[in-house]
Amino acid sequence: MSEPDRTSAGDSNAAALRLLRAASLPFVVCLLFFFVTPSTERPLRPSSPEISQQVLKVVESQFAAFRDGDYPRAYSFASAEIQHQFTPLTFERMVKDGYPIIAYWHTVAFGVVEDNGHVAVLEVSVKGQRGHPRFFRYLLIREADQWRINGVQELRQSPTQGQFV
Repeated sequence: MSEPDRTSAGDSNAAALRLLRAASLPFVVCLLFFFVTPSTERPLRPSSPEISQQVLKVVESQFAAFRDGDYPRAYSFASAEIQHQFTPLTFERMVKDGYPIIAYWHTVAFGVVEDNGHVAVLEVSVKGQRGHPRFFRYLLIREADQWRINGVQELRQSPTQGQFV
């Protein structure tokens, strides 16, 4: 076999190996997800009065910090994961640019808190200066015996009419 033939065969083998690795990656990821993820996540249930109070205090405190323009304090209620993704300054910019109605809220109302011991969900109705409500789902996680905000998702419509206090 001449030198060019070996190189060509070597390139073909390397290409085939790359293709095999690329094709098997989704399978490996699925297997890893299957074996690492618990088979049954505990469902969310209405929270106890104590948990509800803790979760509401965190979210209310962050809204108060936004009202006061105190973004370092608002940032302190975010989970470690969120704090890893954003610096206090980029957090402030993200809230002001991505969620201006939350940054400059006029009225806020809270729904029922649900949790499973590790994750809590709270739906929030927020009115801006124009008075039109928008609805958000706050996701909190428990870190070192404290609830921390781990994400906010805007809902397209009121989740359940009459649920907000």
